[in-house]
Amino acid sequence: MPLPAAKGALPPRAIRVYVAPLQVRNNEQPMLELPPALDVPPDAPNLNLAQFGNPLADIGPLSNGRGRGGSIGEGQDGGVGNTRGNSYGPGFQGVRSLGGGVTAPRVLVKIEPEYSEEARKARYKGSVMLRVIVDEHGAVRHIEVSRPLGLGLDEKAVDAVRKWRFQPGRQDGKPVPVWAMVEVFFRLL
Repeated sequence: MPLPAAKGALPPRAIRVYVAPLQVRNNEQPMLELPPALDVPPDAPNLNLAQFGNPLADIGPLSNGRGRGGSIGEGQDGGVGNTRGNSYGPGFQGVRSLGGGVTAPRVLVKIEPEYSEEARKARYKGSVMLRVIVDEHGAVRHIEVSRPLGLGLDEKAVDAVRKWRFQPGRQDGKPVPVWAMVEVFFRLL
C-alpha cells in the first residue's frame, strides 16, 4: 500500500499471553476478562511503540503499511514494525549480507552446546541451522532458527551460539555487522 501503516496504542507487555479459543462465543459479561497483551520475550529490548499498530483500533484508512509478505508496518517476510522475518521492532538497518566486498565473520571462541535430557534419552542427533547477525565487535546480536532439530536442541544451540565470539565481517577493511549462517552439530559419543 502506498499509505504508511496505521498507528495506535499497544497493549502492555505480558510475561504470559493467553490465546483465545478457536471457537468464538459472544459472551457480553465474561467472568474472567483477558486484556489484550503483547507476546514479547522478557529479554527483548525497549520497543518504540510508535512502530506498531493496534489491531483493536478504530478502522481508519485501510493500510497495513508498505511491508511485503504478510508483514505489518514497513516489515518484510512476516515482520512487524520495520523488521524482516518473524520478528518485531526497529529492524536491522545497516546489516550487510555476504558478497559484494563483504567478508564473512570467522569464529574465534566456540562454546559447545549441551545436549537436552530428552534428546539424550532418545539418542537423537543431527544439526541445527541458525541465521545470525554478527556485529562489528564480533558479538552475536540476533539469532533465528532456520532449520530446527527439536527435542530442546534448538534452544541449546541458540544458548551456545549466543556465547560465541567472532572476528567481524569486513567491508572496505572496516568491521561491519553481517548476516551469517551457523550450523551447530549434535552427536552422541
